[in-house]
Amino acid sequence: MTDANLAEQICTLHAETIAAIEQRQALAAEARSALIAALRNRLICRPGCEDALATWGLKPLPHRWTVSADAQLSHTRTHADLGEAREQARLGVPDELRRLQPAMAVYPRHVIDVTPAPPENGQPDPRRYRITVQVTVQTWVTATREAQALRAAAAIVEGHLPALADAGISLTGLRWRGADGPDDVPVDDIDTEAQPVTGTVQLTDADDLPAATAARDAAVQVLAALRRNIRTRAIRALGDDEIGGCYQRTAERVSKFLADLGLAGLPQAHHVTVIADVTLRLPAGTASEACDAARDTLRAATTDSPDETRPWTAYGWTAPEYATVDQDGWLVPWRHEYDMWLRGHTTSADATAAAEVLVRADLNRALADVEQTPITLTASLEGAGVDLYLDPDRD
Repeated sequence: MTDANLAEQICTLHAETIAAIEQRQALAAEARSALIAALRNRLICRPGCEDALATWGLKPLPHRWTVSADAQLSHTRTHADLGEAREQARLGVPDELRRLQPAMAVYPRHVIDVTPAPPENGQPDPRRYRITVQVTVQTWVTATREAQALRAAAAIVEGHLPALADAGISLTGLRWRGADGPDDVPVDDIDTEAQPVTGTVQLTDADDLPAATAARDAAVQVLAALRRNIRTRAIRALGDDEIGGCYQRTAERVSKFLADLGLAGLPQAHHVTVIADVTLRLPAGTASEACDAARDTLRAATTDSPDETRPWTAYGWTAPEYATVDQDGWLVPWRHEYDMWLRGHTTSADATAAAEVLVRADLNRALADVEQTPITLTASLEGAGVDLYLDPDRD
């Protein structure tokens, strides 16, 4: 391979790496935005939303935190005498503190010192006092974690210090206690901007082919993992009834959610029921014994747990009063009902025909050693839509 060809191949790999990273970032932003929109519309619950964001490695929902600190507040005020100055210092703080935005509350704890203020412009004023008070400072921030809340609160207070200094007020010795909370933030106040996600692949500047190939493969795998995690979590939420409402309407919303993110919609299927009628010839002493034998025989064709080999539920019944005496035993009429969702059929006729084939094969296996009349099948299309039986790992 010539140097020119090698450089061109590496350039192509770098472009593919960047494209995969950008696609993942866009998908992460769109998925978070769509999930929060669903939360706002009361389509999903907050715990489910939080779990999905964590599963997908996206920024969690923010919370409201109350952050407190101890500090010393010093300011100069005019009072009638020293007693009033001490009393007011114990009870209140300057009005400038109440007008700050973002809001910050200051609560006096105890008076440290009250002394006559230094003269202004060389003219002493016996009514002015310099007051120092131990206070508790509180502010409120929106953040995802306590450490982030503490940093945000410190930034708010520090941002107010220059304006306070201009008003002759100082706040010193700040010692942050911690954050109380978290409390839920109203969903309408939650931002939906894209945020860095865990596991993002960093583009390498290496000019060798193996490194460029590895970087491209890693970026593609991370993108594929996010797509897979989004799809798996959405299907699990649907299957676990995390999203309330009629199954089909809910499933259609989930399918649209996936499609809007550029992912494949949920698998479609035809809902078919098949009723099979057959009469069994069974050796038995009584009608009741014959019915018990029929139930034992058809137990192999009875299931309430659909799987890949038998994508249906099935059960059957008879009753002793329906059995009639035969020369070698009893004739027992049996009805077996199948309920199934079948994928991969273009028309309802194709689906019902396929259902009949499956049912006939299942009953033939169960009745292989039993004398019987021909099986009569009646298939009905109940509807079509998202498959009722979804596998988060396979679908």
